[in-house]
Amino acid sequence: MSEMQVEINTKNEDKVFKTVLSDGLKVYICPKKGFSKKIGMYGTHYGSIDTTFFDVVDGKKRTVPEGIAHFLEHKLFEQEDGNALDLFAQKGVSSNAYTSFDHTVYFFETDSKFEECVKTLFDFITKPYFTDENVEKEKGIIEQEIKMYEDAPDAVVYYNVLKGMYNKYPLNIDIAGTVESVYSITKEHLYSCYNTFYNPANMFVIIIGDVNIEETLVLIEKSHKSTNTRASVIPQRYYDAEEDKIAIKEINNNLDIYMPSVCIGYKMGKKNGKENIRNAVICEIIEKCCFGNLSEFYEELYNKGYITTPMYLSYESGVDFSHNIISFNSLKYKECEEILFEYINKLKQNGISKDIFDIVKNKIIGEIVFSSEELMHVSRDIIDSIIENTDVFEKANMLDSITINDVNEYIKKNFNEEFMAISRVLPKN
Repeated sequence: MSEMQVEINTKNEDKVFKTVLSDGLKVYICPKKGFSKKIGMYGTHYGSIDTTFFDVVDGKKRTVPEGIAHFLEHKLFEQEDGNALDLFAQKGVSSNAYTSFDHTVYFFETDSKFEECVKTLFDFITKPYFTDENVEKEKGIIEQEIKMYEDAPDAVVYYNVLKGMYNKYPLNIDIAGTVESVYSITKEHLYSCYNTFYNPANMFVIIIGDVNIEETLVLIEKSHKSTNTRASVIPQRYYDAEEDKIAIKEINNNLDIYMPSVCIGYKMGKKNGKENIRNAVICEIIEKCCFGNLSEFYEELYNKGYITTPMYLSYESGVDFSHNIISFNSLKYKECEEILFEYINKLKQNGISKDIFDIVKNKIIGEIVFSSEELMHVSRDIIDSIIENTDVFEKANMLDSITINDVNEYIKKNFNEEFMAISRVLPKN
């Protein structure tokens, strides 16, 4: 049996036991005593941005159609003798998958038949079944999904702000691709991507719930050994060098909506893993201090009737990118933008209040303590640590070290109008 290491969350005493199997597969087990539900995840460090790479079979550099990681996620559920979703449903088990910019995850949630579910998870992910016919059939399904998001203001305003910030880096591409790119996907493309990115050295397994650590690891090792016949190599990705400057200052789009939506992005560039985790914590503090229900800024805009819900600030990052995004909905979006930019300039000069900082920091610590009750929240911390190559509980354990000076310096440095792009989705009329 593989040797295990343990990491501990200093805020709520959660523990994650982790190991790496001989062929590179990463395994994370988080025991949650007394929980009836168990979660199993099988994921790969492969997402929508990975469109150019060196194929592990022949070593050749390949560029594949946009949206192929998402397409591959759809197709892996389909087996020669049925659909994996149906197999889970027959067990009374909830299962699903998602694709992001830099990873794809397949998962189940269950309170029974746990061992069967783990074996099913390994079985369908390691047995791709792509034919000309079933690939062609999937294209129409994904086309409808793409068209649905084209009419969704939240999706449009978000992807447009990414297109505004990024010139060459493939973050400016919709995760699902375009209708044109989807219709150019072939089974050969799928097998090339599968062989390159769905190999043990690039993948991870996460188990969370009331499980025995040793027995669960044995179950994973046996399931993996019985299903895996893939080569195990770290994929070589290729991205065009991204320029510092933004691509487009403003992007406006008109849809059949009533309430305008706005996203304002601040491009920051490449950071290392620990920087990304730290920046995410700082942004959470800024959001709650400056834009949340506790802030005078929110109270001012609310009393004027400009907004009914707080503005949101998010920090998004990966191995090669990072940015801040402020988003809000308002009929008086122009006035909101004016007041927002004035407010950010005041924050740069004066900083945030020490009293509010202390309240918010303690609030976040409390949220971390209670988040141990949400199994999916724990899984997100684990996945972030895999992608960023940091400790699992980096966020929780570094929180104490963040000071008000760190927050104020972040505001001064990273809300720079030179690297700002604005996306708006406005009513047609």
